[in-house]
Amino acid sequence: MDAEPILFIVFGALALIGAVAVIGFKNPVYSAIALIGTFFAQAGLFVLLGAHFVAAVQVIVYAGAIMVLFLFVIMLLNLGSVRADQPKAGIAKGAAIVLGIIFALEGVYIAVNVSKGTAVAQVKQESTVGGGAITEAQLEEIGEIEATYQLTRDEINTEYVPQVATADKTLESLTAVEAQTLIQTIQQEMGKTERIGTVLFSKFLLPFEVTSLILLAALIGVIALVKREEPKEVS
Repeated sequence: MDAEPILFIVFGALALIGAVAVIGFKNPVYSAIALIGTFFAQAGLFVLLGAHFVAAVQVIVYAGAIMVLFLFVIMLLNLGSVRADQPKAGIAKGAAIVLGIIFALEGVYIAVNVSKGTAVAQVKQESTVGGGAITEAQLEEIGEIEATYQLTRDEINTEYVPQVATADKTLESLTAVEAQTLIQTIQQEMGKTERIGTVLFSKFLLPFEVTSLILLAALIGVIALVKREEPKEVS
């Protein structure tokens, strides 16, 4: 059995456990730390899916900058504090060591595999494709890729088909082996910043704007919580 499916299950389980822990802890500091673990697990999932850019942004922006702001607001509001003399401090320290080892191994895995193909592409590369012309299943898969990443048929024929076949060929004239190589090539290239930006500000523009409004509402809520009324002077 390949390592990718096992890692996918492990990272998925860590993400679920971390998400449950976020709402399970009474101390908001513990919840924030659990959320950091969830972000790291999601970054591992993105790497396995071939979205290396999204994985890097997940770690740098969310697990880094955003969570620093969360912890700063928690400490500013004095919502909770971690005491080192608690009876369960030893258990917490052991869990922190284990999680640190897991995150270190994840970082090593990301560094080693960032220049390789995606896990999806590796699995498909190992599967054998029969000879003959391109199949209906491959055409459907390429159609799904076109819809997801806002690609046109002309763009595929001019930019990606010459990478796997002669320049005078089109998608419909490819063989099954060439079509499988084409699918792998497109999947490996869709993690680029340019393509992500095109999809984000076209197909997913409405969710992007809704997210900005939610963040604005959260910012207003933080300002309302931090704002304190000065006590009136007794004359």
